[in-house]
Amino acid sequence: MSIPIAARRSARDPEALVTREVDYLVSRLLSEIKVPFGSVSSRVLNQLSDLKRILSADYMEVPGLPPKPLLKELAHLVETDIKSYTVKWKSMLRDDGDGLQLRGHLGKMFGPRELEVRAEPYTKGAGLALRGFFCRANLGEKSKFVIFVNTAHHPGAVAATFGHELGHYIYGSLVGEKATMTAFMEGAFANHLVEEDELFADSLVALSAYSQEQMKGIGTVTNVKPGSSDDLFNIIKSAYSLIGRGYNLDFTKGKMAAACRVRYLTSMTHFFKLRCALYHSAGL
Repeated sequence: MSIPIAARRSARDPEALVTREVDYLVSRLLSEIKVPFGSVSSRVLNQLSDLKRILSADYMEVPGLPPKPLLKELAHLVETDIKSYTVKWKSMLRDDGDGLQLRGHLGKMFGPRELEVRAEPYTKGAGLALRGFFCRANLGEKSKFVIFVNTAHHPGAVAATFGHELGHYIYGSLVGEKATMTAFMEGAFANHLVEEDELFADSLVALSAYSQEQMKGIGTVTNVKPGSSDDLFNIIKSAYSLIGRGYNLDFTKGKMAAACRVRYLTSMTHFFKLRCALYHSAGL
């Protein structure tokens, strides 16, 4: 019996085997979050492309991974200061006494720019494609670091966005501010893999979301290998379950659009794989 050419090519090509493994894993994940593959829109297909890039990437080898000393400094800040405040992220988004006090504390720690936070639902224009942004501005005599968070998203996504933008604020304090005065957090998390400042900001979210003890219990994902999709599926499912309990996030309930389900799954997978890399590469 002759073996089809495509099958012979796949057997000789490790990359083809990995691609098939990723496709199979994505298919299972879509089934888990109740998104029928046959009915996805072109927008969702673009998001699935980002998810596949994230699943395929070896986060231990990505060029944007910050140096270990910088990551250890960030991990120390997360444990000693950030976690106690990110738990109260809703207060950070308000202009009442608690919000101003928390922002003032972080401003003293990570200045020199004063931290200002703006949070409101935004559904026009870019709509939910925009999760948030930061900009550096001189307002009168004050130099400010302004964070905007789109609260039209699920609370878990809002918390992650705020943590990411706060990571940029801290990166500017520890490393120095880049020339870019404004940066938007939208889709395409795979693009972060080549930018140190973006992965540093994402690392704050990853370190805040999963403790070392939780990583030991869940297991870790480094890269996809032929035959590994079942194990990776179970690990990602466990990681999602932890986040879901903390933020009442359930992809299978409610009227969440397919585009949002895939977008949130992609970001969660990105943050978790990054957390795995931090655990393995820097012992964090």
